[in-house]
Amino acid sequence: MLKIGLISNPTSQRNRRGLGELRSAIEDGRDLVHVVTEGAASPGAILAEFARQEVGLLVINGGDGTVQRVLTELLENRPFEAVPPVALLARGTANMTAGDVGLRRRPARALPRLIEAARTDGVTNHLEYRHVLRVENIPGRPPQRCMFLGAAAIYDAIEFCCREVYARGLRGNLGMGLTLGGFLLHGWLGRDGKAAIRGRDIAISADDRPVGGGSRLLVLATTLDRLVLGARPFWGEDSMPIRFTSIRYPPVALIRSAPKVLYGWRRATLPRDAYVSGGAERLSLRLESPFTLDGELFEPAAPASLLVTAPDRVGFVRL
Repeated sequence: MLKIGLISNPTSQRNRRGLGELRSAIEDGRDLVHVVTEGAASPGAILAEFARQEVGLLVINGGDGTVQRVLTELLENRPFEAVPPVALLARGTANMTAGDVGLRRRPARALPRLIEAARTDGVTNHLEYRHVLRVENIPGRPPQRCMFLGAAAIYDAIEFCCREVYARGLRGNLGMGLTLGGFLLHGWLGRDGKAAIRGRDIAISADDRPVGGGSRLLVLATTLDRLVLGARPFWGEDSMPIRFTSIRYPPVALIRSAPKVLYGWRRATLPRDAYVSGGAERLSLRLESPFTLDGELFEPAAPASLLVTAPDRVGFVRL
C-alpha cells in the first residue's frame, strides 16, 4: 500500500468550517499521515517530513493558492528523490487547478475512494500528467511554480472578484461567472463613457520570437486543459508544454468575440493581429504591472522581465 501524506490548509475557503466531512476518512485511513498547515505558511518542513516517512502519494486539501505553494516547494527544493503523484481535494474558492486535474468527486467521497485505491491497486492507472510552469525573475521573490499565469485584465478581474464578489458569499464558478459577465457587459464602459478596463504595456516573446507588444487587454499562460467555467481560451500549437494567449488593447469586438475566445466557436474569424494564441517552450514577459499565479496576486515593486518555462511534469490522480 502507498503511504499517503495529506496536507490540509485550514484557511482555504471550504476548510474554514472545519474538516468534519473529511474527518472519518482521515481517522480511518491506515498509512495516512495528516498535517494541518499554519495558514499560508510554507509547506517545506511538512514535505521534508513526508519524504523522511517515505510517503508515496501526496494529497493537497486546499485551494489553488495552496497547490501553488506546495508545487513550488515540491519542485524547487526537491524534498523527495522522485516527485510522488499528487491528488487534489477541491476545498478552496475557485479551484481551477483541481477542476482540471483534481479528484473527480466531492472531497467527502473522493478521499475514501482514493485511500481504498492506494490500499489495493495503487494509483498508477489513474494519473494524468501536466507540465508545471516555472516563473523566474519576480522582483524580490524566488522562482515560483504554478499552473496558470495571468496579467492585465485577468489580474483586475481576480482582484475585483476577491474584493467584491467573494465577499458577498458568491464562490467558485458562480462568482467567477458573474465577474466575467459583469466585466463584459458593464465593465467595458464606465458610467462616464470612459473605458473601465485598462490596457497594460506588456512585451511578449515566445521561444525568443516577439509575438505581442504594446498595450494588452490580457495575457495568460497555462499548462491546464480547461480553466474556470470549462473555458479553453487558447488555440494553435497544442504539442508545446506552455499555452499562451494575448489580446490587444483596445480589443476588437470584445463582447462578440468572447464565445470564440473562451470556447472556440468560429475562432478562425478572430482578427489575428488583435487575438494571438499559440504554444511555446519558454515565454518572456516584460511588464510593470501586477500579475497572478494560480489566483495568488503578485505586485512587484519594480519592472519585471518574467521568464516562464515548464521543465517538469507531475502526475495528478484523476479518480
